[in-house]
Amino acid sequence: MTNATPLQYNLRMRQQTLEALKDKGFRLTKIRKLIIEVFFSNAGAPISAPELRTHLLALDVKANKTTIYRELDFLSAQGIIVEVNAGDGRKRYELDRLGHHHHILCLRCSAVECVAIEDCALEEQLSRVDLKNFKVTGHALNFFGICAGCSPCTEC
Repeated sequence: MTNATPLQYNLRMRQQTLEALKDKGFRLTKIRKLIIEVFFSNAGAPISAPELRTHLLALDVKANKTTIYRELDFLSAQGIIVEVNAGDGRKRYELDRLGHHHHILCLRCSAVECVAIEDCALEEQLSRVDLKNFKVTGHALNFFGICAGCSPCTEC
């Protein structure tokens, strides 16, 4: 990153994303721009379609479920967002620009947060495992626990 603050960087990345879509000939509808805005302002945390709808309602924007799912499919197809499997069966999405990372899931409220692990050595460990003629192209590692908001004890 340059000398830009994280907020400036985020704003620039959001603008570049919108310009790239426009350059490809796609329409920048109000709902599409707002959904992209939600992803860039959500601090990188994965969000589900119902959570996205809640974010939009907080912005006083009413969008039906079909529109939201259609936009999520579109943004995924354009490589702007990726689907996240946090291990609880719910589809969530996050910006694709986040790079390799893992997730932690609260077992009570289902909140999901990103977790960066420096020098992730799972690929090295996989070289020691008999993978039955599979070529591993990636991995997902999820942690499960109770978030601070759900924990009755802040020191636990």
